[in-house]
Amino acid sequence: MKLEKINFRFWSYVYGGLILLLSSIPASYLPREELFTIDKLFHVIEYFGFTLLVGFAHIYSVKRRHRMKWIPYTLRIGMIVPILDELYQGLIPGRISSWLDVIADLSGVTLAIVTLAFIYDKYIYRDNLNDQAA
Repeated sequence: MKLEKINFRFWSYVYGGLILLLSSIPASYLPREELFTIDKLFHVIEYFGFTLLVGFAHIYSVKRRHRMKWIPYTLRIGMIVPILDELYQGLIPGRISSWLDVIADLSGVTLAIVTLAFIYDKYIYRDNLNDQAA
């Protein structure tokens, strides 16, 4: 299956909606604020996946400016969404906002952008050059 055939924009919206849905679930307890918990790993994984989808949506966009500036566009969304998500969680009964969660979220964003940059350079950009040369 070719990656450009996947509707990454649609799946980004679905994944973002899932994040919002999970953030809306009221907690019956307040989690303890600890620096290193398994919860932080889930935050990294959650935003790693989200950022991959957003990045691919920009890389395979029909708009040239989105394809050419995929890193700043992806980074902007990858920074805004986790911060807004944590602020939103503070409004949900029993949930708390945590800057440690934001740091974990942004770590996932960073890992995803580095991964996307590697994939883009190694496979996508070079394939496009080979297609143009042929």
